[in-house]
Amino acid sequence: MPTPTPAFAQLVRTNSRELFRDGKTIFFVLLFPLLFVAMFIGIGMLNTGGSYKLAVAPSGKQQEIVRQLSDSGGFKADPWRKNALPERGDLAGYDAIVYPSAPSGDHVLVVIDSAKFGALKGIRSALGNSGIPASNVDFRTPDGGKPFDPIKISLPTALLMALMSMAFFGTATPLIALRARGTLRLLGTTPLRRRTFVLAQAPVRLALVAVQLVVLGAIAVGLGFLPAANAVRVLGTGFLGAVMLFAFGYLVAARMRNAEVANGLLAVLMPLVLFASGLFLPLDLLPSAVQDISKALPTTYLVDALSHDLTGAASVYGLALDWLVLLAGAVIFGGLAARLFSWDQGEER
Repeated sequence: MPTPTPAFAQLVRTNSRELFRDGKTIFFVLLFPLLFVAMFIGIGMLNTGGSYKLAVAPSGKQQEIVRQLSDSGGFKADPWRKNALPERGDLAGYDAIVYPSAPSGDHVLVVIDSAKFGALKGIRSALGNSGIPASNVDFRTPDGGKPFDPIKISLPTALLMALMSMAFFGTATPLIALRARGTLRLLGTTPLRRRTFVLAQAPVRLALVAVQLVVLGAIAVGLGFLPAANAVRVLGTGFLGAVMLFAFGYLVAARMRNAEVANGLLAVLMPLVLFASGLFLPLDLLPSAVQDISKALPTTYLVDALSHDLTGAASVYGLALDWLVLLAGAVIFGGLAARLFSWDQGEER
């Protein structure tokens, strides 16, 4: 007689088949984020035309930066020759001014007209050819804000959308549908423990997350936003974020019985959470009340860590605190989900 298959392994295989059978979930988790990134890269490419006038402040790399910019199509770069540099909010007739943040010129601040975001890719490329990685370049508008950078914002946005789609629509909704159909009630009459059932949902979902992390991390490395040596850190952030969001998805699914209501609530919740987490606008530009709320959201720290990992943006809270909050969120949500999860009318084990 064949050896009986352990319940956990059998459930993992069953969950994998069910998940891949749902074409909508696979599309929104795997394909849609990549299409989203491709669309924004296309927007960035389409807006690279035009002629831009730049000034480069004195530094150890001034001449090299001027040369690289001048060799790039569409740029007229001048070394700043006057005694005093203009104030940071004054472009002095230029479209952008490159300031060194260190005497060596290895870190630079680029103050650019907010309407000239089409120049970002060319400036970033020229600075990279000058030996300045994208992670050492800070782009600002004259008012101190961040310029619209379609290529840069697409990476963390796409990954967060993939993680939240998997946690909400690929985890919570299917579990609620099983409860609505009475499947969970039937499982509750078997010796299967609820912890085994819940944990069996994770392997295939974490595998899909790993695929997204590898693909988007490779794009970030290729665009020069992420040093290859730091790619492992992206995997750590992504997995911690995924576990935290999956735990929240399990918590949502712990008691709800109507999949359509859950879908509606989660569809409204996702963009609100992303907005309050500072994904679309910097936190310092949000109303003070929203800033207070954002500090209590684990997703704020996930956005902070992913933006730092994938685009080289400065971390607001520090990676250690970001990871600690994500881990705490996973433990709290997971503990509540395990405590509240019910088979429906069956025995809770």
